[in-house]
Amino acid sequence: MTLITGYLAIYGVRQIPYDFPNEWGVIIPVLIVVYIITTWIDGLIFKDETPESTPATVKKKKSKKAQKKSNGFGD
Repeated sequence: MTLITGYLAIYGVRQIPYDFPNEWGVIIPVLIVVYIITTWIDGLIFKDETPESTPATVKKKKSKKAQKKSNGFGD
């Protein structure tokens, strides 16, 4: 989607009847705005819907091995 809209933005800037002294000075900000808008729209369309209770359902496994306490060096 970003590629298509970026191409259309470049095409649209070049179709403007005004002759810019520096065409890239216009195209680069237009492409930045197009990128920001398309990533925002992609985020709205392809949103990952994860349930909020996910951390509550995932439980940590407790180790049942007895842990040995060390009393010093070499124990």
